[in-house]
Amino acid sequence: MANQFRKIIGCNIRLQPDYPQTAKLVIPSEALGVSGCIRRPRVPRRAWGEVRGRGGMSASDPSNREKLPRAQAIPRDLRRAIDYMREDEGRRLSIVYLVAHCGVSERTLHKHFRLFMEVSPLEYWRRHRLAAAREVFLKATSDTSVTEVATRFGFSHFGRFSQQYRRCFDETPSETLQRNRIAQGKRTAPAGGDGANASGAVGVATRVWRERPSVTVIPFRVPAEWQWFGESLAEGIGAALCRMHSLSVAVSRPRASIPAPGTRRLAREFGTRYLMSGSVTQSGGRMRLIVRLVDAATGFHVWGDTYDGSTGDPFELQDRVTDGIVRTIGASIRGAEIESARRIPPRDLNAYGLMMQAYPFVFASFPRAARRALDFLERAIEFDPDYAPATALAAWCHAQLVMHNGTASPKQERERALLLSERAGILDPDDPLVLTARSAVHTMATHFDHAGHLVTRALALDPNFVWAWDRSGWLKAYLGEPEAAINHFNRATRLNSGPPTAVRLIGIGCAHFDAGRYEQAAVCKQKALQEHPGMAWINRTLSISFARLGERKAALDSLYALQRYSAELTITQVTAAIPFRSDFLRRVAEGLDDLGLAA
Repeated sequence: MANQFRKIIGCNIRLQPDYPQTAKLVIPSEALGVSGCIRRPRVPRRAWGEVRGRGGMSASDPSNREKLPRAQAIPRDLRRAIDYMREDEGRRLSIVYLVAHCGVSERTLHKHFRLFMEVSPLEYWRRHRLAAAREVFLKATSDTSVTEVATRFGFSHFGRFSQQYRRCFDETPSETLQRNRIAQGKRTAPAGGDGANASGAVGVATRVWRERPSVTVIPFRVPAEWQWFGESLAEGIGAALCRMHSLSVAVSRPRASIPAPGTRRLAREFGTRYLMSGSVTQSGGRMRLIVRLVDAATGFHVWGDTYDGSTGDPFELQDRVTDGIVRTIGASIRGAEIESARRIPPRDLNAYGLMMQAYPFVFASFPRAARRALDFLERAIEFDPDYAPATALAAWCHAQLVMHNGTASPKQERERALLLSERAGILDPDDPLVLTARSAVHTMATHFDHAGHLVTRALALDPNFVWAWDRSGWLKAYLGEPEAAINHFNRATRLNSGPPTAVRLIGIGCAHFDAGRYEQAAVCKQKALQEHPGMAWINRTLSISFARLGERKAALDSLYALQRYSAELTITQVTAAIPFRSDFLRRVAEGLDDLGLAA
């Protein structure tokens, strides 16, 4: 055991080039003992409840929980106002009509908009229409004009519209339209007989806040006697994918299989980005089914798989195929969307494209990545303040800065995370991604009942949403239910059809730590550190796991890695950042105190 830990420690606990670093750790030689350990003045061991009493310990302790911001009820008039604005983006709207529709005073409506949206009602309405206009410019055809779009969205003064648009997007409407036409000319150059889509102007109904990848399932090519099976398979896959709120799904009428040169034509016909098709072959009593997902914009295969089954039980094969597709297609499409966003010039990105560029950083789970994600997400929110997913993910990034000891202002970051969480709930209360991100934020703030309600609703809407199972596992871990936490993390791993992610391994390790299984905790967190060395905050509890196992040198090496991550980090800051129950935090505090971290 000792050799295993020393071997892994020696090659992984070090400062990485991409490491977020608040200050260099300089240790004078006279402060080092014979063994090279930091020598500090030893103070008498105090009861850590005394430290908690000074505000440095458990956020989940009832005595301290009152100090954290509470979840705020979302005013009904605010929801009604935003829904009213969305109904008709071209209407002329005055504050008098809006107040009459919402049934509150003008002062109350202004107060609620300022509190949750940080702008006045009419300013929010103006930004909402500007974002809608830009979306049309980015998808316009050759006969679209600036005047037509401005009039469509209720801007009667064209010079003022151009000025407001430029202040918001750093270019004029004409420049956006011209760049889009040039890009369309490149995309629609002859390629294998597939021409451009000339279906007319883009409708106003195409809005960023509803944008999501679209998939059409084509009935599979099968022998004549198995035609019913091909149609049933496509319908079953389509029905299962409809539970995934991140996708827009359609099932086509029975037709021949997709010829390779016609993928773009079929995509235009169905109004979709991705096409799923396949074929079934039979030999005696065996069947082989090949499934493929094609990106119609590029013609590349995004995903594919092969399944074997028996002709005597075709429904077993259908269930297995459907389950396999549901478990893998989400991650495959997300990866394709991220790569597609990276290929788009920065000035042509809409809010959805900016969120896709932020996505890998959101889930990298260390402060430097969270700040990089916020750069993209804040631009997305500026472009479209009505875009709930970007708002929810931005809230989670602010919460990560608190939980990972990545900020010098945890109170402000916590308040910002909660504000953005409530705003996302106003903009889209039924999106599983939004619900899960909000659950994570409220978990950070120890609003455990509210967090549990949000993640339960997310799983009710999409039982196969992997991140929701991960966040449910973390919630159980914070509540002191280690076995339930591990079960939920394992459920996420099964749905993800791959090895557990680094964050999931850390969650499993924390559950083992809570249950007193320090060896399993250390192994899980070591694996996570091997996968993502930038997650040095793991060492907050990894060092204590080593200490509990009698691995003093490994524990000190782990502690030094934590101090390189944040040289000024104290026990008070560590225990204030993680919302575990008091017994868990007591062990963390005592362990870090014993290893020499400042109180």
